[in-house]
Amino acid sequence: MKRITVSLNLLQEKIAEIEKDGMDLVELRIVKGEVDKNTISASFLHFEGISKCGAYKDYESIDESSIIGMFL
Repeated sequence: MKRITVSLNLLQEKIAEIEKDGMDLVELRIVKGEVDKNTISASFLHFEGISKCGAYKDYESIDESSIIGMFL
């Protein structure tokens, strides 16, 4: 299984938003970063809420955090 490191504050904010909207489930997807010519795109964690009636809502994503950057 793949791993991703994200900011705890951003994760808590995203979960609170999904909870506030009354979603019952959340689908998480790790989207791998990529390099396109000279552009580097970071990996990110994507969120999709699912209600009891089966409705889906896109909650966008959180970019991967650099562990080293947090301690500088």
